[in-house]
Amino acid sequence: MPHMALCYCEIPAKEEIDSLNWQLKSAIQRLCAALPAGQEAAYYWLQRQFGALRHPADPTQMWEATVEIVTELRGIGFEIRGARVLEVGTGRRIDMPLGLYLCGAGPIVTVDLHPYLKAELLMQSVAALRRDRDRIRQIFLPAVPASELDPKLDRLAQIRDAAELMREARIDYRAPADAAQTGLPAASIDLQISYTVFEHIPRPVLAAILNEGSRVLSPDGVACHHIDPSDHFSHDDKSISAINFLRFNDIEWAHRADNQFAYHNRMRVTDFEALYRECHQEILAWDNHIDSRSLQALNAAFPLAPHFQMIPAEILATTIVRAISRPARPRDYPQ
Repeated sequence: MPHMALCYCEIPAKEEIDSLNWQLKSAIQRLCAALPAGQEAAYYWLQRQFGALRHPADPTQMWEATVEIVTELRGIGFEIRGARVLEVGTGRRIDMPLGLYLCGAGPIVTVDLHPYLKAELLMQSVAALRRDRDRIRQIFLPAVPASELDPKLDRLAQIRDAAELMREARIDYRAPADAAQTGLPAASIDLQISYTVFEHIPRPVLAAILNEGSRVLSPDGVACHHIDPSDHFSHDDKSISAINFLRFNDIEWAHRADNQFAYHNRMRVTDFEALYRECHQEILAWDNHIDSRSLQALNAAFPLAPHFQMIPAEILATTIVRAISRPARPRDYPQ
């Protein structure tokens, strides 16, 4: 395998939200998910009033990741220019599709199980481009010539609404939609991609999504999935490590996170490796990152649920997986 190094909850005050205790956040998510109607609207309102979404969108981190991925794809011989793209898991914004558009991609279909996309957040990304064009231009120049980039930046700066933005970037948003049954014609896509999405999907559905990718990918097409196996509550609550959720058994964890806002399959890197083998994916690049804080905690006898106790610490502490693959030819299938 090639390896590339690399209930009732009191709402907290705004100044406290950035370090929100994970158990309180879990309770808020469960409360919103339990509402008989308007679950997503309620949770979005809370995020806009008290959470990270109250800040203006900063798409630069995602655009830097896009350029990194495009560069990595070129390293294995895949060119993004003109490529037909299928994104799995749109989310609230389209920063990855916009980044791929700026890098020269062709038409982009982006699908999501839930219609989370918000026009006001899309336009925040356009505002960021107008506000900090020079810095954003420097992000993309390693991946696309200035002669191609600058006209696109000019056009995006003139966009006035979300519908116009989608037309300009040739982005086809579909939600609710099933990434395991896209309805797209066979061999109609050159790149299947996702970014921090696979960890939120049950394993059997992941297999179906990879198999659907095999169906819709062109003969020279590839899949690129950037996966975050860390405890996502640790992104906001810095008092816990990226492996905090491994202390809970399945029933305990389901009580805390088995809802549309917090679900995490807790699959480890070896689980994803096995999944790719079962789906007959030929690995072109596989990049792992081990979180040093988590590894230190494990070496200091961090308490683990029985399910995780026999797994090596380096595997448990792996918090980033980026897999680039393509469907294996039948003669390459394991016997």
